[in-house]
Amino acid sequence: MLWIGVALAALGFAALLVSALLTRATLRGLRDVPAVMAGPFPRLAVIVAARDEERGIEAAMRSLLAQDYEALEVVAVNDRSADATGAILDRLAAEDARLRPVHVRELPPGWLGKCHAQHAGASAADARWLLFTDGDILFDPGVLKRAVAYAEAHQLDHVVAFPHLLAPGFVERAFVSSFGLLLLPKLRTWTLRRAGGGGYVGVGAFNLVRAEAWRAIGGHERLKMEVVDDVRLGYLLRRLGYRQAALDSGGLVRVRWNEGFRESWRGLLKNAFAGAEWSWPQALAGAFALACLGLAPLLAAAFGSTETLRTAGLATYLAGAAIQSAAAWRISHGRGLEGLLGPIALVALAGAVIASAALAQWRGGIEWRRTRYPLRALRAGCVRERSLPASGAVGW
Repeated sequence: MLWIGVALAALGFAALLVSALLTRATLRGLRDVPAVMAGPFPRLAVIVAARDEERGIEAAMRSLLAQDYEALEVVAVNDRSADATGAILDRLAAEDARLRPVHVRELPPGWLGKCHAQHAGASAADARWLLFTDGDILFDPGVLKRAVAYAEAHQLDHVVAFPHLLAPGFVERAFVSSFGLLLLPKLRTWTLRRAGGGGYVGVGAFNLVRAEAWRAIGGHERLKMEVVDDVRLGYLLRRLGYRQAALDSGGLVRVRWNEGFRESWRGLLKNAFAGAEWSWPQALAGAFALACLGLAPLLAAAFGSTETLRTAGLATYLAGAAIQSAAAWRISHGRGLEGLLGPIALVALAGAVIASAALAQWRGGIEWRRTRYPLRALRAGCVRERSLPASGAVGW
């Protein structure tokens, strides 16, 4: 059994390595994009959905308002916050007319709070481009011009910029970078230029969408009960025939996912089961694969019955650690040793998947920002991977 586990782990790490290399080879850096256009920059509306974000909302808004983008509007949707988020937005709006707060007092039936907030904000905007982002994202000067210039130059409909993940803790970096690494074979961004390619991408920190394309797919109506709305927005746009690209923000866009390892793990309890499309078979298969990837090489190296098995286990573990350390360096400016905690990170991710599924099943739904959403409604509103064919994807 250990031999089988090591072989599966080796195949898994090989797939991650190939995905990482393909992603790096094809992912252009946003820093390399000139912030210039032949004509004036088109009107851009930044849609910020925020609920109970008083700790970071002012810094995020000021980073947006510091942009040198002339035709800019920031539509900040205060979604039923119980803290000072709304008051902070109103105060900042009094200082800068480009900021327009929208206060949501009640959540309509059949909507997730964030999805409704994004839909309401985008519907209120009058712009050629919509940037969907969160209330805790920090933007460096010039980032909006670079992204829009790239989108216009290549006649794109959707551009994603992968953020730099701020993770000061060693274990936290190992965990969040492992999560980011595992997304690469799922997203397959290297296929985005190819017609019929199966990849698609969406990131909550930076989803830049042509407003015409957003309206054509029905806005967020098809995502109204979708927990992983950022990724599924990219899925819909890509599969429905809109041109899509991904960029490495190179640190021009930054976010701290959660405060420390424990909170990062707890943060997955909301959406890990959603990522498995609320399906127990998918959740169990994913958790088993993660546990095998993390534990099989380590167990073989420590308890293998032969020297060959112990050597194979150690070699697989070290190879996986090197891949995860490289991911930590790229994703969160790691120090090069985070991969040594690879087994812990992968087993923790496996545990988060199972815990997320068990909690949702036991509670009959999820609790998200003080609102309960029934599991039956979440399953009915899930945008599933196989609902649209990859043949609808166009190249550029």
